Amino acid sequence: MNNIKVNTINEIEKLFLKKKFIVFIIIMAVISFLSTFFISSIQSKLIFIAMGSISFPLVILSMFTNVLLPLFVFMAASELFAAELNDKALKLVLIRPISRFKIFISKILAIAFYVCLNLFVVFLSSTISCLLLHVNILSLQHIIFSYTIDIIPALILILFTVFIVQFFKSSSASIISCILIFIGVKVLSLFISGLNNILFTSYLNWYSLWSFGTNNLFTVINIFLMLLAYGIIFFTIGYYIFDKREI
Repeated sequence: MNNIKVNTINEIEKLFLKKKFIVFIIIMAVISFLSTFFISSIQSKLIFIAMGSISFPLVILSMFTNVLLPLFVFMAASELFAAELNDKALKLVLIRPISRFKIFISKILAIAFYVCLNLFVVFLSSTISCLLLHVNILSLQHIIFSYTIDIIPALILILFTVFIVQFFKSSSASIISCILIFIGVKVLSLFISGLNNILFTSYLNWYSLWSFGTNNLFTVINIFLMLLAYGIIFFTIGYYIFDKREI
């Protein structure tokens, strides 16, 4: 367990040694604030637009989980897997007294930490900007719950991406492939009836299906079990390929 902790910290440091990953976090904070300012300006000038029922931090969350989050995950996974394989840096990691299984888990945990950090920054910047600009946020408790629960589908996206990048030795090729596959899945779900209900990519903004009542409890449990099954499949196949790969 200690080996996993130490190696996870090492993998996180690798990500943050790349300035682009720090820049992405700063950009997300700026986007969240500027978007709030834009909405606030519209709300004050165009009084016929009803904004009372909209919680702006949740609007930002939906945009982030469906557009920017996948891109960040694709880049982080490509950096820790495909790029290291291409640079022969993975050989140095395997020399250490730690199993491939623990290395695999450590890299996934590092990506998960980066995703959670991004979600926290988006939540913090959007909420603070709303308070400063007097934009409606409805229930802060519900916003915190929404950001927290959306970590689950984000983890499935991470496992899916880690599975995909195992087939590539080039960082750029793996990123492009992940983007094309993600877009392809989204497009297919629009044209094939019923496919949208069984794809994990349809639940990246899972918070929208949650309610504080019990009407949707059965649906939520079914979706959770489906996401869990996706996660187990992606993790198992991804690790199998990683373990059998010649470095």
